[in-house]
Amino acid sequence: MSVIRSARSTSEAQFLATARELQIYTIQKCVNFPKRYTFYVNQTLAAIATRVYEDVKRGNSIYPANQHEAQLRRDYFLNAGAELQNLVSQIEVAYELFRFEAGVMVHWMELVDSEIKLLKALLKSDKSRYKDLP
Repeated sequence: MSVIRSARSTSEAQFLATARELQIYTIQKCVNFPKRYTFYVNQTLAAIATRVYEDVKRGNSIYPANQHEAQLRRDYFLNAGAELQNLVSQIEVAYELFRFEAGVMVHWMELVDSEIKLLKALLKSDKSRYKDLP
């Protein structure tokens, strides 16, 4: 059943879809970079994007029953956020090296920015959601 566009909201699991899209887009762009940079730039970018996706998947797989599990979940999401900041730096390095199209850079950074915002919102909601756990 369709939902009217004005009544739509962000899915609670949108951060998973965005992280996956970011990983796929990053790998697609890295394949187009010169092969001589594989070990210096390409693998690094792909590995960071993969870690972001892995961390959000790990964090999402934890359903806290106590404060320790809630902290584990939070730690995974915080690690994903740190990796996203690292990814921004590495994308900037790649841009300086390869001078790819500005549209590519814009779309890439929109994905990263969207994921950062989704993770911040998730951490905020988790804080209030799991505050009363034993």
